[in-house]
Amino acid sequence: MDQKTNSEGAAWLVFGLSGQVGAAFAQALAPTDPPCIAVSRQPHPAGRGVRWVQAGLEDFQCVDAIGAIASLGPLDAFADWLERSPLAPARVVALGSTSVHGKRDSPDAGERVLAMSLRTAERRLATVAGARGIALTVLRPTLVYGNGRDRNLSRLVAVARRWRVLPLPSTARGLRQPVHVEDVAAAVLACLREPRPRPGFFDLPGGEALPFDQMAARALAAGAPGARLVRVPGWAFRFGVRCLRWLGGRPGLGEGFLDRLGQDLVYDGGPARASLGHVPRGFRPGVEAFPARVAPQHREA
Repeated sequence: MDQKTNSEGAAWLVFGLSGQVGAAFAQALAPTDPPCIAVSRQPHPAGRGVRWVQAGLEDFQCVDAIGAIASLGPLDAFADWLERSPLAPARVVALGSTSVHGKRDSPDAGERVLAMSLRTAERRLATVAGARGIALTVLRPTLVYGNGRDRNLSRLVAVARRWRVLPLPSTARGLRQPVHVEDVAAAVLACLREPRPRPGFFDLPGGEALPFDQMAARALAAGAPGARLVRVPGWAFRFGVRCLRWLGGRPGLGEGFLDRLGQDLVYDGGPARASLGHVPRGFRPGVEAFPARVAPQHREA
């Protein structure tokens, strides 16, 4: 059999299985899927179809037969590893972020660096894939939610739970396309399960575009019922955030985030729908999307 087919019995090597998308990915594995080898610095008990290897990316070396690799964690760290690794599986599926677009021109220097890092990592992966004959698929989710491990909607819900109000500037009307974590995991699995690879770079938005304040209101209804969304003038909101910074607080709201509240961050899901069969759900979160005391992981997109 040609080594560039997704050979039956060859394992899937998965990075980031303990993360936000990884948890949904593990839950969606089917008995007919190949066995998975998951890499983590922390020890984990064996799961259904999953064998854990305790190692860091800097020292992990794979000796198993690998049919495909899935990267569900930081894209730049995975690019570092793949460049060092001699592996040349049939396909690689990696998660990036639409932050590569949305933060490119941010007034926040740190966010611009993030966008550049994502773009550079994509190019590095494409170079390695081209040299080794790997079919590379990069998926760029928008604002991920669904199991309380994000740093976006879950952070807003946490504020509302504590104070019973959530202030937002009246200018927070920019469109967003939140995508459920299970839909992201399903897209990754679809790429791995396809008889033939689906190479390319695909934005992965949710199934509905809605204004930021409406998105926040739905999140509060699900995760902080009874809390009120309070709209304040944009200048007053910015002034309040800056006062918190001056007083040594950590509101977690940079200038880039404040600017984007009024901007539409809308991406075309047509290519992912046509090539990957990605049909995401609309934004109708339930209480299970915002469980209490879950460590956040996903960065704002």
